[in-house]
Amino acid sequence: MSLRRKLLISVIFLAAGAALAAFLYLRSKRPPEIARLLPEGDVIVYADLKPVHLWDLTKSMPVPVDGDYRNFIDQTGIQFERDLDEVAISRRSTADGKDTESSEVFAGHFDEPKLRSWLENMSTQRDSYHGRMLYVIPHDGHTVRVCVLDKSRVAVTNMASTDPMHEIIDAAEDSPDGPLLLQNYYKHVPLASLAWVVIHTGAGAQTQELPSGWNFDFLADTVTVGSVRYEGNLLLRADVIAATDDAARQVVDSAGAFLSMCRTVAQSVGTHGTDPDVKAALDSIQVQQNKNVAVFTATLSQRFLKKLASQAAPQAAAPGAAASPTPVERQKPRRHHRHHKPTARRTPLPG
Repeated sequence: MSLRRKLLISVIFLAAGAALAAFLYLRSKRPPEIARLLPEGDVIVYADLKPVHLWDLTKSMPVPVDGDYRNFIDQTGIQFERDLDEVAISRRSTADGKDTESSEVFAGHFDEPKLRSWLENMSTQRDSYHGRMLYVIPHDGHTVRVCVLDKSRVAVTNMASTDPMHEIIDAAEDSPDGPLLLQNYYKHVPLASLAWVVIHTGAGAQTQELPSGWNFDFLADTVTVGSVRYEGNLLLRADVIAATDDAARQVVDSAGAFLSMCRTVAQSVGTHGTDPDVKAALDSIQVQQNKNVAVFTATLSQRFLKKLASQAAPQAAAPGAAASPTPVERQKPRRHHRHHKPTARRTPLPG
């Protein structure tokens, strides 16, 4: 083979490798596809469950199944611990602020005919949109709509309006960019995260108050991007993105005072035998400021995770343990209350 031919082949391989690397890099910068199908929301959640299946936790920690979940498995053949690969959720408050509505997209393995048969039995109404069947199931004052998008994805909404479900179906037929919250803040999610959440907390939002009187008002007017990665240990990270550097400093100071209180309590209990792995996990929490971003990090060791799993196992095996409900867990359809149709909110976000 001539030198010129060898050089040409080398150049072609290098170009192909560079193109593949660029493709993989650009793809890694985009949110997962099922998350990009979601409608707008104040909270976006995603979890990749495929690595969990590799551990086959159902053998070491059998999940008790009874009641409605047992009936669901029997009729559909779907067991979430085994068959669910990905889940993406979008949540938002209703216009009157008295309720929360959500949209979910599930990806995994299921028997489509059996699932459709179950949905037909549970639904009180069926609609059609762009050739796809929407199963309507009244439940707990909400109108739940379920649509089998394709052989591996199912969408669920519990909103009074049909618009969010229509948006999901439209997005499934295109290559969507996703909700604005996701477009603006997914860049803060570390590469190879198994799960992440993006939360917009409005300026006037009421936060949860703890029994000690502490609350999380310092998170008002921020966007929080939390993530979980596994690298031998479980790595937790949360970027709290504030509107200004001064606002981020307030978040760091408030969080630091709260952590100091928690560590003081842990030390006082430590004389009575606090678990060293729990103490190590608490001590691993770090807070630092990077301009208008307060960065929280923590590490959960393998020993700590194994202890959590061993403590959870007896509870899971206990007789009468409550089974996890299905996303559209139903008994008998009930009449639902009317809710005001939610209106889209265009609240300026920190950035």
